[in-house]
Amino acid sequence: MMINSSFLVGERLEMLEEGHIIIENGRIVEICDGYEVGAIDMKDYIVIPGLINAHTHVGDSFAKEAVLGMNVKRAVGERGEKWRLYSKTDKKTIISGIKNSIEYMLNSGITTFVDFREYGKNGVDLLRNLLVEFPIKSLILGRDIDIDECDGLGLNLYQLDQIPGDRKGKIIAIHAGEKNGEVEIALRYDPDVIIHFVHYTESDLATTLRKDISVVICPRSNSVLRVGLPNVREILDYGINVALGTDNVMINSPDLFREMEFVSKISYLSREILPVEVLQMTTVNAAKAFKLNSGVIERKRNADLIFIDKNAPNLKYNRNIIATIVHRCNPENVRKVMINGKFVLDKDMKK
Repeated sequence: MMINSSFLVGERLEMLEEGHIIIENGRIVEICDGYEVGAIDMKDYIVIPGLINAHTHVGDSFAKEAVLGMNVKRAVGERGEKWRLYSKTDKKTIISGIKNSIEYMLNSGITTFVDFREYGKNGVDLLRNLLVEFPIKSLILGRDIDIDECDGLGLNLYQLDQIPGDRKGKIIAIHAGEKNGEVEIALRYDPDVIIHFVHYTESDLATTLRKDISVVICPRSNSVLRVGLPNVREILDYGINVALGTDNVMINSPDLFREMEFVSKISYLSREILPVEVLQMTTVNAAKAFKLNSGVIERKRNADLIFIDKNAPNLKYNRNIIATIVHRCNPENVRKVMINGKFVLDKDMKK
């Protein structure tokens, strides 16, 4: 398959205004300047890497806004309202909510999501069985489960004894940094990823960098749950890999465009984060954090791509395409989604 379009290429997301790519066996094999005769005409779109939602709890989708006004402990702590809501809700409703969120993510250009899955093997199996109905990719990080039966572990601080001696090369991610002292505890266990990282010390930064640990921030969730906001500029300047997640669906929509706009615009209150850095958090950086062969338009990468209508009224006449994507793009602007070289969603297909 050969496609003529505009592309954001490489880890720096540089604009190739008029170019073409060649896709074979689900991977990008060539990226070339200039349009090619005989290629599929996609000149009305800008093609970017598929978005990677680096932290979700899709199981909570049945209880949107149910914990509004609560702090993090009361809402989602070990004995938080979240667990009471689960106990009162039937399985059919929970399943319906999860499916709605997966469909929403795919429609909004998310080609991979990383989910912290509750309820052990039953919870992991439930999500895995539902995903058969959707072409979206996922990493399911379980808890209260053997690491062989999931893609890795997604743990709270009170569950760190579940980390096995042999990690089988799988991801270990830990919620930490919603209170002082938590990051220091998490670092003792050498995770691959720390989720939140709002409250940390200079020593925590140094150790995180030295151990090559990635950080996933969830600023909208941190705001609503009154946790505070991470100093993203400081974390980036330290050289730490930062990705972006939307966290619990009962708190936030699983929409990375909203998350990107939020983290970008609030940065102007202190130390600016460039729009390209924000877009990298949902593509390049997230792929690095979770060892994915996607997130970048370059040779040998999986062809997980999204096609954005660059003539949409809310995007047209921009002076900075990346800033416009970060600040103005919405799910309706994502017209086509490609995963492993196949179009899995096409809103412009003629019926």
